[in-house]
Amino acid sequence: MFKAIRNHYLRDLLDRMNDIETAVRVMLTSPDYLPIEAAGLNGSINRKRIFAELLRLYNFSYILETGTYLGDSAGYFAQTAGIPVHSSEINPLLHSLAKSRLRHVQHVTLHNCDSRAFLRDMAGKRGLTDCECFFYLDAHWGIDYPLAEEVALIALHWRRFVVMVDDFQVPGDDGYAFDRCGLFKRMNLALIDKSLRRHNLAAYFPSLPGREDTTPGKPKGFVILSDSGEYGSRLQALPLLKMRSIL
Repeated sequence: MFKAIRNHYLRDLLDRMNDIETAVRVMLTSPDYLPIEAAGLNGSINRKRIFAELLRLYNFSYILETGTYLGDSAGYFAQTAGIPVHSSEINPLLHSLAKSRLRHVQHVTLHNCDSRAFLRDMAGKRGLTDCECFFYLDAHWGIDYPLAEEVALIALHWRRFVVMVDDFQVPGDDGYAFDRCGLFKRMNLALIDKSLRRHNLAAYFPSLPGREDTTPGKPKGFVILSDSGEYGSRLQALPLLKMRSIL
């Protein structure tokens, strides 16, 4: 047990060192956000097609992202959707770097704070919870994994929303990579099961097998969440997605 805990914290330290190395590399080679094919949504063509279909199906007024990182997805959302994008990043170094890279991109507002505090703050803004919103959750990095709380906050405060969670395990498809939470948990449906059941949410996964995804390297898995009623049922019309029962 001690060895597992030690390795866990060692991995967190290595992740933080990687953040610094990445920041320096990006400052030297790509100081500004550029709308290239590889930028945003892990460079996944399939995921970008799905996002385009979501923009067609829904009338989103805002996009809220947790885990800005370098700002590539925030920039992609802003330039693709043309609506306000708010993104939070808890790491002050990455927040400052993303702010610098996105300084010429319209519609983007960056927040340097914990993702849960960010969602609570956005929920408190007048009228925002009445709007249709798209959420991109990618704040699972380091020791703390706030995903379950993020999903609960969204489902509690918003009525019309679609959530995309990055780095999520796709059931029955080892062709997609996914993150682990702490020592023993995986980023999968079991992690958010309580919120799914309490708020009657439906889960959708990519219908494209991971081995057929053309993203460079091993593609990252993801899940899309929305309510199980009329609003979320529009997702059933997308051939790029398949619904997964949570019963």
